[in-house]
Amino acid sequence: MKTFVVYSDISPKISTDPESWILGIPKMLSQAKVEDVRYKTAYCCTLDGKIIAEFEGPDKDAVSKALTKIRMPFTLVMEAMKVKSPQDVPGSGPIIP
Repeated sequence: MKTFVVYSDISPKISTDPESWILGIPKMLSQAKVEDVRYKTAYCCTLDGKIIAEFEGPDKDAVSKALTKIRMPFTLVMEAMKVKSPQDVPGSGPIIP
């Protein structure tokens, strides 16, 4: 499975409580019988309801279709990979010139 970052706008028209709506994503995917895309996490929420969410799926098209199926508004689906931070790499530390 590949990792995808999704930029979304959960406006007040969708929900007055974006955080609760986001917590319902796994249930919505299950109810929509989406089996090839999985919700991982999200970073929420500005006052205007903008979020960044992380999903796993086989490809960008599958993630886009799953989001459309659960009526999750999105402006961008982008394949991504986690970049290690210095604390994840033994012997890494700050670079001092």
